[in-house]
Amino acid sequence: MSKPRLRSLSTRMLKIVSILALCYLSIVLIVMIPVGLKKEGQRHKDLEHKLVLSLSSSAAIALYVNNDEIADEVISALLLHQEIDAVLIQGSDGVSFSSNLTLIDEENLWETANQYSLNSPTNGDPIGTLYIHNNKQALQQSALKQVLNQVLVVVIQFMLTVIALIIVFERIVGRPLTLLSRTLYSLTPGKIETITIDKENRENELGVVVHSVNSFIESSRQAIIRERELRAQIEHWEQYYRNLAQQDVLTGLKNRLGCEKYIQAAMGSSKYIALLLVDLDGFKQVNDSHGHAAGDTILMQIAHRFSDLLSNSSVPGVVGRIGGDEFVIYLVLEHQDKSLLADVATQAIELANQPSMYNQELVSVGCSIGIAIEDSSQLDIEKLVHRADQAMYAVKQSRKNSFRFYQPDTLR
Repeated sequence: MSKPRLRSLSTRMLKIVSILALCYLSIVLIVMIPVGLKKEGQRHKDLEHKLVLSLSSSAAIALYVNNDEIADEVISALLLHQEIDAVLIQGSDGVSFSSNLTLIDEENLWETANQYSLNSPTNGDPIGTLYIHNNKQALQQSALKQVLNQVLVVVIQFMLTVIALIIVFERIVGRPLTLLSRTLYSLTPGKIETITIDKENRENELGVVVHSVNSFIESSRQAIIRERELRAQIEHWEQYYRNLAQQDVLTGLKNRLGCEKYIQAAMGSSKYIALLLVDLDGFKQVNDSHGHAAGDTILMQIAHRFSDLLSNSSVPGVVGRIGGDEFVIYLVLEHQDKSLLADVATQAIELANQPSMYNQELVSVGCSIGIAIEDSSQLDIEKLVHRADQAMYAVKQSRKNSFRFYQPDTLR
C-alpha cells in the first residue's frame, strides 16, 4: 500500500497564523501611518512654539532698536530648520526684516504663515509680529520619513517575532506531530512495536496521545494473541473430536468410520484391498469369569499386539475395532498375495492366543479370522465386510482359532 499524501497540520496552522499576523500588521500600519503623521505635525508645532519662545525676545529687541544684525540672527536661527522656509519680523511702525527661501510671491506668502505677537522689552506692549512660513513639502517628507522609520522598526520586530514563533511552534508541535504521524503509519497490527516519545513531551498532550495509542496497540496485540490462541484451541479441539469420532475410545484403534475413511483414501493408490475380520474366541467366558475389567484389559493388549504386527510388516494398512470383541485388519495390496495374508492371519492368531495377566492370573482367549479380498476399483466396503464375516463364521462353525478365505462357491 502506497503512503498517502499527508496534509501537514502544523503547516496549515502556520499558514493560518501567518495570514492572521499579516492581517494584524496591515491593521497596525493603517492605524499607525495617520497617527504618526499627526504626531509628527504636532511635534513640529511644539518645536516651532519653543523656537518662538526662545527667539521672540531677540526679535522684539531687533524691532525696538531697529537692529539688522539681531534680526538676521533670529531669522537665521529659525531658517536652520528645513521645515521653515520664510521668516518675517514686522513692527507696528512699519519696520520689517525678512528672509524668503521660497518661490512664492510674498504678497500671498505671509497670509498662510503662522503669526506670533512680539511685545516691547520695556513695557510689554505689542510692537510687532513674527511671521513663520512652513515648508509643507519638507514637513510632509520629514513626517513621512519618521513614520516610515517607525513602521520599519515595527515590521522588523513583527517579522522577528513571527519567525521566532514559527521556529518555536515547529520545534514544540510541528516536528513531534510529524514524527508521530510517520510512526503511526509504519505500525503493523500484531507487532510488538510501540511509539517512543522524548522526555519533554511525556507530560503534555502529545504524551497523553502517545500513551493512549500505545495502550491501544498493546490491547490490540493482546487481542490478536488471544484470538490466535483461541483459533489454535478451536482447531485442536476440532481435530481432537474429528479423530475421536473415528477412534475407538477403549483401545485407541480406528473405529468402523475411521477404517472406512482410511480405505476410501487408499483406494486411488492401490489395486486390491484385503480385510482380515477377527473375532475373539472365549471372550464371553473371560467376562463371565473375571469381569468386564478383565475383558477390557485383554481387548487393549490384543489391540496393541495387532498394531505392532501391522507396523512391523511392509504392507500398508490399518487396524480397527468395530464391535465388542471384533477387530479388523485392512491391508492395501498391489497383488492378490494369499500367502502374505495367510502369514499375517497366522501371526494374528498367535498374538491373540498369548495369555494376558490380570490380577496376577493368566487369562487366555483365541480368535477366528475371515479373509476377503476385493479389487479397489470395484470396492464395496459393506460387501467386503460381509464376505469376510461369512468366512469368519465358517471358522467359528468348524474348529475356531483359525482363519479362512472367502470362497464364493462354498460360502453363501
